[in-house]
Amino acid sequence: MLQVVLPPQPRSVAVARWLLTEWCAPWVARGDLDSDTVERAELLVSEVVTNGIVHGSGLVRVAARIRPGFLHVEVADEGGGMPLVAAQRSDAEHGRGMAMVELLSSRWGTELGVGPLGKTVWFELRPEPA
Repeated sequence: MLQVVLPPQPRSVAVARWLLTEWCAPWVARGDLDSDTVERAELLVSEVVTNGIVHGSGLVRVAARIRPGFLHVEVADEGGGMPLVAAQRSDAEHGRGMAMVELLSSRWGTELGVGPLGKTVWFELRPEPA
């Protein structure tokens, strides 16, 4: 299982993406996980970590694990409020992250943290049919 705690800084997005890719590499090499799934995971973890930094507060925690048939990724922060998938104007520069998570993941969801603040956003990716 991958577990990492990152500071709420923009560079943490790239660090999370790199760590996830490196962590998945042995599974890709063995054929247990395909590279397309890892690429989708890279994109989605970037979006969710960015949301944690921009809209959350405190440290950002990233966890990932391989389950039979899918990759499960969680991103937690200490902020209040839950992410929304909202209709966006075609010229909007922001606000499409969770829509991408909904579109590209097999399943996703949110969980409230313990106490008054904090949340976890998770997503699962199953390999695309050949």
